[in-house]
Amino acid sequence: MRRRTAVGQAWASQPDPLLGLARQELEFYAGACDRARWLHYTTELGALAATSATVVAAGLHAPAWLTALIAGSAVFFTGMRQLFSPGSRWVLAAQAREGLRRAIDHYLLLPQAERDADARAALHRAIDEVGTSELRGWAEVQGQRGEPPLPASGG
Repeated sequence: MRRRTAVGQAWASQPDPLLGLARQELEFYAGACDRARWLHYTTELGALAATSATVVAAGLHAPAWLTALIAGSAVFFTGMRQLFSPGSRWVLAAQAREGLRRAIDHYLLLPQAERDADARAALHRAIDEVGTSELRGWAEVQGQRGEPPLPASGG
């Protein structure tokens, strides 16, 4: 998933830059989770409504053009589901968000005096692990979709 805006480095000027970076990543994954959830619900409800309406239109002997138009929208929503995989994207973003949230909470629960190099290293490791895991999960989902076959070369 690409970031929609250039990621600034405002976190670098905060009193605790590592915590600032973790919060910036948390904000990104929370937004990605919300967008994926919205797209998932939209495509699922759209496909359900369109397929149901196709059956009703055919049963009521609606004009062929109307039934075809409704059926075409069902195909459209199914294609959106297959192309963008919003359900799996929602799960991946939610897992990343929760992993970061827990790491941040664990870090913040430590008294200020105990936020030493080990605690900072643990938070940094959590940020890296979440990013790596999310990228790996995204790549697996993309790999499951399969790519269309390449055209045969004419030579």
